[in-house]
Amino acid sequence: MSSTKASELMAVSLLLLAAALLASREVSAKCTAIGVGRNASFDGSVMLAHTDDAGDGTSDLRLVRVPSMDWPEGSKRPVYPVRNGYPRIVSASRGGEYAPRKNQVETEPLGFIPQVSHTYAYWDQDYGLMNEHQLAVAESTCGARTVAKPLGQDGGQALLDIGELSKIAMERCKTARCAIHLMGSLGVEHGFYAEAIREDSGEALILADALDELWVFHILPTPDGSSAVWAAQRVRDDHAVVIANDFVIQEMDLNDTDTFLFSDNMVDVAVAQGWHNSTTEETFNFFATFGFEKKKYDPVMGLYSGRRMWRVFSLINAEYSETADPYVGFTPSTCESYPFSLAPDEAISLEGLFAILSDHYEGTEFDLTRGLAAGPFGNPNRFEGHQKGTKRLPGGFERPISIYRGTFSFVTQSSSSLPDGVGVAWYGQDQPAGSVWVPVYASQTKVPAEFLWGKQSEFSRASTWWAFNFVNNWMQLGYNKMLGDVQDARAKAQAEIFSVHEKIVAVAKRVPVKSLASYILTRGSSKIITELTVSWWSLSEKLIAKFSNGLITTGEEPGMRVGQGYPNWWLKAVGYTAWPPGPGPAVVTA
Repeated sequence: MSSTKASELMAVSLLLLAAALLASREVSAKCTAIGVGRNASFDGSVMLAHTDDAGDGTSDLRLVRVPSMDWPEGSKRPVYPVRNGYPRIVSASRGGEYAPRKNQVETEPLGFIPQVSHTYAYWDQDYGLMNEHQLAVAESTCGARTVAKPLGQDGGQALLDIGELSKIAMERCKTARCAIHLMGSLGVEHGFYAEAIREDSGEALILADALDELWVFHILPTPDGSSAVWAAQRVRDDHAVVIANDFVIQEMDLNDTDTFLFSDNMVDVAVAQGWHNSTTEETFNFFATFGFEKKKYDPVMGLYSGRRMWRVFSLINAEYSETADPYVGFTPSTCESYPFSLAPDEAISLEGLFAILSDHYEGTEFDLTRGLAAGPFGNPNRFEGHQKGTKRLPGGFERPISIYRGTFSFVTQSSSSLPDGVGVAWYGQDQPAGSVWVPVYASQTKVPAEFLWGKQSEFSRASTWWAFNFVNNWMQLGYNKMLGDVQDARAKAQAEIFSVHEKIVAVAKRVPVKSLASYILTRGSSKIITELTVSWWSLSEKLIAKFSNGLITTGEEPGMRVGQGYPNWWLKAVGYTAWPPGPGPAVVTA
């Protein structure tokens, strides 16, 4: 074979691989996670934020309370495989909500680990979210140089994924340090797996606790798929950190055990693979060593992570906004262009984090509400993928923080100044840009039925998720026509919820009996959720009546139904001014 022909085949192979990677990106969950240190937050709490951005697969929509439990000596804790869709798990070992119903069969475990005598209560979604002691986590899938498969799958040797690891940490730990050591040691002992492509084969968590500590945790499989490599870095109290589907720990001082934690095998694995030079060096760049270098296959892919990181940092720090280059993608070879964390100019509030989670790059050169792709009504949503049977085109759209496939989002607050039970997760349904966040407390024992509808394939007016999903989808008919109404409703609802939350917490903090305080928090949160669900369905009906058939109807009197029409720039872009067309070729008939 000639060298020219070989080069052509190699180029074709790389293009096909890039297409495969891009296709996998389109169907996998790609989440954004943010952490805010206690001295960077508005009230001294440690805050986490997370957007859960499901791919093409369905998700179990339920927010589930897993109760605290006592276990007999010698008990085994089942470890379950990853499962998308409803139900994510069927197991009486996780409490009543996950217990088998009707014709459900208990999920078959991948394996077992020794159980502890007592496990803590926690809030559970795809990952453990927050436990009764205010330990909280936010997650983001990351690229890695290694891939592993679960036990029983094509020779797989790994028992644990990040979902099960986070839930075990919720069950057994009060602090972030405990969770890091526990998850890391279990991954090393029993093996860790994520998704089956290097673009998604690693995982990252941000952890917060009631000791006011904020940590980043990374984990990936060992090259043989039987164990794990992990590292963690503490975030400065006056800093914020963002993870957008790539590892962010860079230079590690291996002698600074107050700031860095890592597995005993980390350096040895890297040296054995030729990814690191020496076992005696005192510094180690984790991302440069273990991160997946997407740039080799598609230079655009580094911007998938880098642009969101740039956006979060530029929103909280004016100097960074002025000096940072948004066109440098975040890859192992360019990671030094991005800081691990950054101090905000001003203390970050809940409202500030909600705004960041709702962002579409508004006001920047990447603003998704502008341009031909946004259409005449400034729609920032860009659906991914290509039509089946058509040629895949190179390129892509900007990937915002708030994406159309967002399933839920949350902001947690953990603080040593609060009783454990009053720690809170502010939980929002569906895409963040259209969400209102409600308080779900650390010691709350349940959520109302509106938060327990699990299916995306069946519409239900009894579901909070469907209320928000419906409004977000109805807006697609004319996004900026409805945006003002929806934003006004969001602001009003959020302000009312903040006010009620303050009253609930004030009462609960004065109650000396924990069970009674828990009852107050449970009842208060449930009432907020139920009333918000009713109000959002009411909003949906108003939007249906006001915005239909391309018209805006505000009443029954003359002049109260009008057409908004299209903007001139869009009419010109789509050929409106070139009408009527000239005569075409003659039509030949049989």
